[in-house]
Amino acid sequence: MKDIKNISRSRAQESSAAIERLYITMRHLFNRGFYKPMGVSGETLREALLSLRPEIYGSIAEEKVELNGLLYVIERLPIGIEECRYINLTSDEGYSNSHFKAIVPPKRRRNCYRIDDEQMNVEITRGRSDIYDILTHLTFIFIESHKIKDRVLIDDEGAVSRDWQKLELAVKQTKKLPLVEREKAISHAANVLGRTFAEVQDIYDDFATPEAPDRFLHVVYWLGKLAIEEVVDNNKRTITFSPILRERLGHHIYGDIWATTIKEVLLKNDLIERPIHIISANMHSVMNSLFAEPVLGKKYKNTPEFQIFEDLSSSTSKELRKKVEEFALTQGM
Repeated sequence: MKDIKNISRSRAQESSAAIERLYITMRHLFNRGFYKPMGVSGETLREALLSLRPEIYGSIAEEKVELNGLLYVIERLPIGIEECRYINLTSDEGYSNSHFKAIVPPKRRRNCYRIDDEQMNVEITRGRSDIYDILTHLTFIFIESHKIKDRVLIDDEGAVSRDWQKLELAVKQTKKLPLVEREKAISHAANVLGRTFAEVQDIYDDFATPEAPDRFLHVVYWLGKLAIEEVVDNNKRTITFSPILRERLGHHIYGDIWATTIKEVLLKNDLIERPIHIISANMHSVMNSLFAEPVLGKKYKNTPEFQIFEDLSSSTSKELRKKVEEFALTQGM
């Protein structure tokens, strides 16, 4: 009788299966029209993401909160989304002509609209890939929010730890925290996140905006707060897909518009027969690759090769980006 070998899947096979489950589940939820990410309907998505463990999400499968992954995701979602219990994915449905102010994430060109205290609308213009992108990001931050909840919730009645109470007091301050108060808040936040004081301090300012220098505390607090309410009050966060988005998706509306525009420009400039190189990259990355060196080359002459691009990617480098963009526009960009 032959020995039966133990058949184990490689990491690559596990990842492929997880990706397939993610896509199938997302399409099912999209067709359904809504789902609750931390409820039964979102369970398959959560399990697939935890199995996949994308590098950008770092230690998603560990008990401690993943700080770099959180920063990566927060920069690609609209400011304030952590406060919203209802997230509605829509097509371009006319909000740009309303009184609602468009919120554009720092590192993603998509229009979002804060409808009220509890709802954020996110406009989808790139089809299914855009939906996959957003849903994986949202699933990640919801998983992280429940890590926070697990660390601060003492019982089912809603009693919370002292660290959480102190963090809440810091978040409710209306002015920028003085250094001493800020470091006290960082100490409490570190305990809430399962991270060291130094780890939190290092990443704290990366979350900041000119209007909200202590935004890191705000993000952590609201993620944890809504997660606690999901458990204590059974008030689940919900993601919905608008009827118009569901109707339009797959019809390649924007693809046709973009293709027609590109073809018109090529014809106008007598370039229609020329070879075309397709670059799969963000527009600003292409712009920086082509024009950063001519504009900023002298300034970065004695620096490491990629320093110029790292600085251009920083949220504090608006003036540098403006110089490159102005030059690029004069060169046919």
